[in-house]
Amino acid sequence: MLSLSPEERERGVIAASAGNHAQGVAFHAARLGIPATIVMPERSPLIKVANTRRYGATVVLHGGSYDEAMEEALRRQGESGATLIHPFDDPEVIAGQGTIGLELLEQCPEMDVLVCSVGGGG
Repeated sequence: MLSLSPEERERGVIAASAGNHAQGVAFHAARLGIPATIVMPERSPLIKVANTRRYGATVVLHGGSYDEAMEEALRRQGESGATLIHPFDDPEVIAGQGTIGLELLEQCPEMDVLVCSVGGGG
Protein backbone atom coordinates (compact mmCIF):
# COMPACT_ATOMS: atom_id res chain seq x y z
CA MET A 1 0.00 0.00 0.00
CA LEU A 2 3.00 2.26 0.43
CA SER A 3 3.41 2.24 -3.36
CA LEU A 4 -0.08 3.67 -3.99
CA SER A 5 -0.40 7.18 -5.40
CA PRO A 6 -2.33 9.79 -3.40
CA GLU A 7 -5.27 9.35 -5.79
CA GLU A 8 -5.25 5.58 -5.33
CA ARG A 9 -5.09 5.96 -1.56
CA GLU A 10 -8.11 8.24 -1.66
CA ARG A 11 -10.12 5.70 -3.70
CA GLY A 12 -9.22 3.01 -1.18
CA VAL A 13 -8.25 -0.62 -1.42
CA ILE A 14 -10.23 -3.81 -1.76
CA ALA A 15 -9.27 -7.42 -1.15
CA ALA A 16 -10.76 -10.88 -0.94
CA SER A 17 -9.68 -13.20 1.84
CA ALA A 18 -10.94 -15.73 4.34
CA GLY A 19 -8.91 -14.16 7.10
CA ASN A 20 -5.15 -13.67 7.28
CA HIS A 21 -4.74 -11.41 4.24
CA ALA A 22 -7.93 -9.61 5.27
CA GLN A 23 -6.53 -8.72 8.67
CA GLY A 24 -3.18 -7.60 7.25
CA VAL A 25 -4.78 -5.35 4.66
CA ALA A 26 -7.23 -3.91 7.19
CA PHE A 27 -4.52 -3.21 9.76
CA HIS A 28 -2.12 -1.49 7.39
CA ALA A 29 -4.83 0.43 5.55
CA ALA A 30 -5.93 1.88 8.88
CA ARG A 31 -2.33 2.79 9.76
CA LEU A 32 -2.01 4.62 6.45
CA GLY A 33 -5.47 6.25 6.54
CA ILE A 34 -6.66 4.33 3.48
CA PRO A 35 -10.29 3.14 3.29
CA ALA A 36 -10.41 -0.65 2.99
CA THR A 37 -13.14 -3.05 1.92
CA ILE A 38 -12.58 -6.75 2.43
CA VAL A 39 -14.84 -9.34 0.83
CA MET A 40 -14.79 -12.55 2.85
CA PRO A 41 -16.55 -15.85 2.19
CA GLU A 42 -19.64 -16.28 4.35
CA ARG A 43 -18.01 -19.23 6.15
CA SER A 44 -14.92 -17.28 7.22
CA PRO A 45 -13.94 -17.83 10.86
CA LEU A 46 -15.86 -15.36 13.04
CA ILE A 47 -12.71 -14.30 14.90
CA LYS A 48 -11.07 -13.29 11.60
CA VAL A 49 -14.16 -11.39 10.49
CA ALA A 50 -14.32 -9.60 13.86
CA ASN A 51 -10.61 -8.75 13.81
CA THR A 52 -10.82 -7.43 10.26
CA ARG A 53 -13.67 -5.14 11.30
CA ARG A 54 -11.83 -4.16 14.47
CA TYR A 55 -8.87 -3.07 12.37
CA GLY A 56 -11.21 -0.65 10.58
CA ALA A 57 -12.13 -2.31 7.30
CA THR A 58 -15.60 -2.57 5.85
CA VAL A 59 -16.28 -6.31 5.70
CA VAL A 60 -18.60 -7.77 3.09
CA LEU A 61 -19.56 -11.42 3.56
CA HIS A 62 -20.22 -12.96 0.16
CA GLY A 63 -20.28 -16.44 -1.30
CA GLY A 64 -19.31 -19.83 -0.07
CA SER A 65 -15.71 -19.85 -1.28
CA TYR A 66 -12.67 -17.65 -1.79
CA ASP A 67 -13.30 -17.66 -5.55
CA GLU A 68 -16.83 -16.30 -5.08
CA ALA A 69 -15.53 -13.65 -2.68
CA MET A 70 -12.87 -12.65 -5.22
CA GLU A 71 -15.49 -12.35 -7.96
CA GLU A 72 -17.45 -9.98 -5.73
CA ALA A 73 -14.31 -8.00 -4.85
CA LEU A 74 -13.52 -7.57 -8.54
CA ARG A 75 -17.09 -6.47 -9.25
CA ARG A 76 -16.91 -3.89 -6.46
CA GLN A 77 -13.48 -2.78 -7.61
CA GLY A 78 -14.93 -2.05 -11.04
CA GLU A 79 -17.64 0.11 -9.47
CA SER A 80 -15.49 1.98 -6.96
CA GLY A 81 -12.09 2.27 -8.62
CA ALA A 82 -10.44 0.91 -5.47
CA THR A 83 -7.06 -0.78 -5.85
CA LEU A 84 -7.16 -4.56 -5.53
CA ILE A 85 -4.64 -5.91 -3.04
CA HIS A 86 -4.32 -9.51 -4.21
CA PRO A 87 -3.12 -11.93 -1.52
CA PHE A 88 -0.42 -13.56 -3.67
CA ASP A 89 -0.58 -12.70 -7.38
CA ASP A 90 0.86 -9.18 -7.17
CA PRO A 91 4.50 -8.11 -7.67
CA GLU A 92 4.40 -5.66 -4.73
CA VAL A 93 2.94 -8.29 -2.38
CA ILE A 94 5.50 -10.86 -3.52
CA ALA A 95 8.34 -8.37 -2.95
CA GLY A 96 6.97 -7.53 0.49
CA GLN A 97 6.73 -11.17 1.47
CA GLY A 98 10.27 -11.68 0.20
CA THR A 99 11.68 -9.18 2.67
CA ILE A 100 11.30 -11.76 5.43
CA GLY A 101 14.45 -13.45 4.12
CA LEU A 102 16.39 -10.20 4.39
CA GLU A 103 15.06 -9.60 7.89
CA LEU A 104 16.03 -13.11 9.00
CA LEU A 105 19.55 -12.73 7.57
CA GLU A 106 19.89 -9.42 9.38
CA GLN A 107 18.83 -11.00 12.67
CA CYS A 108 20.67 -14.34 12.19
CA PRO A 109 23.68 -13.71 9.92
CA GLU A 110 25.13 -17.11 10.82
CA MET A 111 22.18 -18.86 9.15
CA ASP A 112 23.21 -21.12 6.25
CA VAL A 113 19.82 -22.32 4.99
CA LEU A 114 16.24 -21.13 5.25
CA VAL A 115 13.42 -23.36 4.03
CA CYS A 116 9.96 -21.84 3.77
CA SER A 117 6.76 -22.18 1.81
CA VAL A 118 5.84 -19.52 -0.72
CA GLY A 119 2.33 -18.67 -1.84
CA GLY A 120 -1.01 -17.47 -0.70
CA GLY A 121 -2.33 -18.24 2.74
CA GLY A 122 -5.01 -20.52 1.27
